Amino acid sequence: MKDSEQLCISRQLATLICSGLPLLDAIKLMEFRAIEQDLNQGQSLSYALEKLGFHTFCVGLIKTGEASGNLHSSLLQINTYLDKKIKLRKKVAKALLYPSLVLGISLLVLWAMFNWVIPSFENMFKNFNAQLPLPTLVLIDITNWVKTYSVFLLIFISTYCLIFIKLWSVSKSLQQRIDRMVIKLPIIGRIRKSALVTQWARNTGILYGHGIPILDALRETALNSNDWVIWDFCAKLRVLLSQGQSFSSAVAMIDPKYILINKEYLQLIKISETSGDLGRILVLIADQEEEALDQLIDQLTQSLEPFLMLFMGLIIGSLVISLYLPIFEMGQIL
Repeated sequence: MKDSEQLCISRQLATLICSGLPLLDAIKLMEFRAIEQDLNQGQSLSYALEKLGFHTFCVGLIKTGEASGNLHSSLLQINTYLDKKIKLRKKVAKALLYPSLVLGISLLVLWAMFNWVIPSFENMFKNFNAQLPLPTLVLIDITNWVKTYSVFLLIFISTYCLIFIKLWSVSKSLQQRIDRMVIKLPIIGRIRKSALVTQWARNTGILYGHGIPILDALRETALNSNDWVIWDFCAKLRVLLSQGQSFSSAVAMIDPKYILINKEYLQLIKISETSGDLGRILVLIADQEEEALDQLIDQLTQSLEPFLMLFMGLIIGSLVISLYLPIFEMGQIL
């Protein structure tokens, strides 16, 4: 089930329960026959939602709400979690959309010029009976190469991508290497790091704040993570915490170079251990990192726009100059 669908269900259910309706009446009003049938058979809401396809993270919060008698609070936390998750995914997509769009348009323009524009100029240049400038000769050779081998190049790239996807789906070691490599990249890695820290801190903080033991909270966070970096981070944390290490000491031992958790966040975690407010502090860290991600995306968009426009201008300008250079030289001779 999609995140947006889960958010819609949990939001409606939280609103109806908050208005005072019993759970079963709220489900009947929402016309969810599958959940209603499970409840009538004596099953719990968490069982029905898990059967429906809800995230294990959300199901865990529902189980906690059922055990504590505070189901409405759990539903509100689920709403916050899903809403933040959807917005975070949109922010990352927004950061990658513009450069991808510009790159795609540039490739389409180049393909059109190589297949139609430059060959027409080449036919015209054959009637000049003169030595063409070097940039024009290089451009014509590149065009002929692209026209000759473009099909083979496309087949090669498609085959390579299919093989990579297949290997990615079956090889955990490849996934781990790629995930670790991505987070170290200059721009994309910074965006990915912020998204991972936000996801880790918010998931762990919400679960722990609802009374779930920290080891279980880390396990659920790892299971709901879509990145091996967070999976390994949570797994190592659980081992060190099981050995008696404090949360802040374990984080410092796992991440001594502050690749994921910076010094400021680590200091906040140390303070929360003293005050016994780790869950709230982790959610606060997630909010701060999400705000930093917003600023990073805005800065990236603003700085990339002139750079990409300059890049496109240089490519198109170089092609146009190379094509019209023989005409300019012919005009000077005449």
